[in-house]
Amino acid sequence: MPEAGFERNINLPTSSGKYFRLKAKGDKIKFLIAGVPHYETKHWISDKESVLCSKYNGQGKGTICEWCDQYKDMLAKAENDKKAIEEANRFKAKVNFFYPVLNLDTDEAVIFQTTPQVHWTIVGYKDDGVDVFGCAWTVVRTEEPGKYYETRRLDSVKLTEEQTLALEQAKQIILSKGKASHTVIPEEEIEN
Repeated sequence: MPEAGFERNINLPTSSGKYFRLKAKGDKIKFLIAGVPHYETKHWISDKESVLCSKYNGQGKGTICEWCDQYKDMLAKAENDKKAIEEANRFKAKVNFFYPVLNLDTDEAVIFQTTPQVHWTIVGYKDDGVDVFGCAWTVVRTEEPGKYYETRRLDSVKLTEEQTLALEQAKQIILSKGKASHTVIPEEEIEN
């Protein structure tokens, strides 16, 4: 059983909502985005222990992170040694995005935990003028090099009464993890 020392940043699930992520090749989710996503940047300092990155979790520009510095030092010393590069990459900051969504496959309000690749694809659609909250999305884990996840924009979906209630629940999810992403915001929040 993992230790819960008083000085450690323990990675525990929050009480609001269920988390959903694509774990294996072929896993898929079809969803509607219900609110502003959040992101969190961590360093995995062992197989089971992570710490939040002080540099990329909103502490302010110029903030120093000992784990980022350690990663850079190890990478610089590694040169072309593949094993040393692999060891250094263990400390590289990893980013997760958390989207409150209506999972259209299960009709549940969930928190979709995903990668920057999926997030930036959605942002690209938003930048092209697509109402990312007004259409459905599907993400498939392909594990193909360069396209580990396939993210597709779908048409809007006519919701059942049950789905409408679940979407409202998803909109009420308070994401206590991470920092709000200002790249995907509903139009009504922009106007206010």
